[in-house]
Amino acid sequence: MRILVFSVFIFMFYSSLPSLARDKDIIKKTDQYIEEGRELFNNKDYYGAVEKWTEALKMDPWNKEVKMLIGDALVRIEELTEKLNEGFGLLDAGKVDKAFQTFLYVKDNSNPETLDIYMLLVSGFNMIEQITNKERYDKIIKRGDELFEIRKYDDALRMYYFAPKFNPDGKLVLKRIEEVKLAIKIMEIKEKAIQLFEKDKYLESKTAWNEVLDLDPYDEDAPIYLSKIEFKLRERERLLALAKSYFDNGVSLYKRKQYEGAIDQFENAIAMNYRTEEAKRYIDKIREEMAKQRQLKSEKQAEQIAWYLREGIKYYNLSQYRKSLTFLNEGHKLDPENTQIKEYILMDIIALKRQEEKVVPITSPFYKLIQDLKRLGRESYDRMNYQESVKYLEEILLIFPFNEYARLNLTKALKKTDPALAREILAEIYMEATKLIQRDKKREAVVKLKLILDVDPGHRKAKNLLKKLEREQEEETRIVTNEDKKKSQGLYSEGLELYKNEKLTDAVRIWKKAVELNPEFVEARVFLSRAETQLRTLEKYKSGRDETSEAVDDELRIKVKKHYLDGINYYMNGLYNEAISEWEEVLKIDPENENARVNIERAKKRLEYGAVKSSS
Repeated sequence: MRILVFSVFIFMFYSSLPSLARDKDIIKKTDQYIEEGRELFNNKDYYGAVEKWTEALKMDPWNKEVKMLIGDALVRIEELTEKLNEGFGLLDAGKVDKAFQTFLYVKDNSNPETLDIYMLLVSGFNMIEQITNKERYDKIIKRGDELFEIRKYDDALRMYYFAPKFNPDGKLVLKRIEEVKLAIKIMEIKEKAIQLFEKDKYLESKTAWNEVLDLDPYDEDAPIYLSKIEFKLRERERLLALAKSYFDNGVSLYKRKQYEGAIDQFENAIAMNYRTEEAKRYIDKIREEMAKQRQLKSEKQAEQIAWYLREGIKYYNLSQYRKSLTFLNEGHKLDPENTQIKEYILMDIIALKRQEEKVVPITSPFYKLIQDLKRLGRESYDRMNYQESVKYLEEILLIFPFNEYARLNLTKALKKTDPALAREILAEIYMEATKLIQRDKKREAVVKLKLILDVDPGHRKAKNLLKKLEREQEEETRIVTNEDKKKSQGLYSEGLELYKNEKLTDAVRIWKKAVELNPEFVEARVFLSRAETQLRTLEKYKSGRDETSEAVDDELRIKVKKHYLDGINYYMNGLYNEAISEWEEVLKIDPENENARVNIERAKKRLEYGAVKSSS
């Protein structure tokens, strides 16, 4: 029995081996599909993942995991499909930026291998590019139109040639390019016509203006210029006589030395193309005469300033500082930048200040204060309160360090104090002197040190410090040697030669060296002053008169006159539109020309009056 059971078991075991092997292959294949699906899912290829998992489900229809994975993939596919539909809906609504962001989301969350999604995505991006390019195309065309409107034809052409890059099939741009080319051609003919008109070549100008009308029958400038030409041809003799009168008036005024009026008349003649070169020669001759006059005036003024300086130096050397200041101030009014005058004015002020310090005049604003301090110092001294007396007298010296009364009485007060107190007061004065030196007030420090030595001639610290300060002052005060005077005289003579040859800059440089060597060399200072004044006057004139810019100014001024005078001639003959066009040209060159502006308004009123009259 056991043998039978065992035999049956052995038979069943060996008969089930092929079935077990087959189940293992299925499981292995299913797992492989699942893993491949996972990899595709992770790479955002959801359709591919579904295909793999579907194969796995065929092998294992009851596999819950596979069903769940397929469900996740389908959710992703549905989400991306909805996003695509949303993007196309936004495009239809004209919301391009939002559509772009939506398509970008789909791109970032899908795989190019997913053709169903990718093809729709490409289509969406292409539509965005087309819409964007169309907007760019329209903007460029619009900008070109704006430039065309303000007659910036070259810039407009650049815009129109650039536009097809965004819309190669656009036909509007071709039309615009032709319009610009026609406008450029008309503009060139008009410029030529105007140039011919301004050169009095009226018949050639007329031909050119008729050509303009052939190209553009509605051109506004052509009829006006044709009318002007007819007037010019008709009034040729009268206008010639008028131009001749301007020229003759210019000659007459020139002879009477009324130079400004003469220039104005000659410019009028030039504006009317009458004896142009001869009129220009007269203007050049007049300007030379005016320049000579300016130079003579400058030399006379420089001489006057130099005289004021000489008198100022003379009275300074005589210690008559107020009288010196009177002359120097007159020179300063004429030439505020004169270095020699400014230097002596400063020296006068310092000298007057020192004079005032010695004896305070009743006119000084400090007079009452000093008198009060003197009284208080004297009363304290009489009460034998010497320390208090010293305090009041020192206050005087703080204001006027050279005041003789304060110095004398301060010394007396210090001598009266007891030795210990005197030493203490002198120590305080010494400390004050050192502080003054630190603040670079050496002159006041010297006064205090001398006061200490008046009381105590053996005060070693004060003596040493005073010697140091005096030595520094000596180094700062240059001693003029005979050799310096001799060199200074040589430089002075060299400067005179340069001055005679009108080499002012070199003369100034040489005379400055002469004055540095010998500051008391009056003649060198006087001539240095003259040369500096003349040089400044010349530089001011040159800065306001650049020859190149002056030539341009002359040309523009004559052009303004030409348009202005032509406007008057047209106005006087009832050609108001023509007059207005001329005065408008004046305002283009000179926007502040009030006469032209007023005349335009007057001409417009005439036109309105004429229109009302003809309608009634």
